[in-house]
Amino acid sequence: MGALKNPRWEKFVQGLITGKSQRQAYHEAFISSKRWKPETVDNHASKLLNKNAKVLARYQELQGKSADKAIMTGRERKMMLTKFAKSKEVAYSDRLKAIDLMNKMDGTYVSNVQLSGQLDTNNALANVSTDDLHTVIHKLVGDGDGS
Repeated sequence: MGALKNPRWEKFVQGLITGKSQRQAYHEAFISSKRWKPETVDNHASKLLNKNAKVLARYQELQGKSADKAIMTGRERKMMLTKFAKSKEVAYSDRLKAIDLMNKMDGTYVSNVQLSGQLDTNNALANVSTDDLHTVIHKLVGDGDGS
């Protein structure tokens, strides 16, 4: 989408993204609003954000970008864990935990799962002989001679 064509709207959205309240962001974008009652500013700010589709879309776009930047990639996590594991200033037990986490991330550990007990398949045909099955099949589909 890119920046809004209305610079005041863009400044308002940028203020919200940086963590300012709607009132603060509105005051910065619309200087004359500083003379208004707080309730009036709040109403205008709310309407601008929620009723103006372009402003809302821009806000959501920037919010998504900032959320994406906040999430560490797998590579970043591995780099941080590597620094911990190699650092002499980190306790030995914490260094081992960092190595353990990296091994789990890489799939180095293989889990062996053993199941015990009886598996009940509830197979109704388990005790039926092959001859009996053939007889039932022939009755259902015929003898193959077109009957």
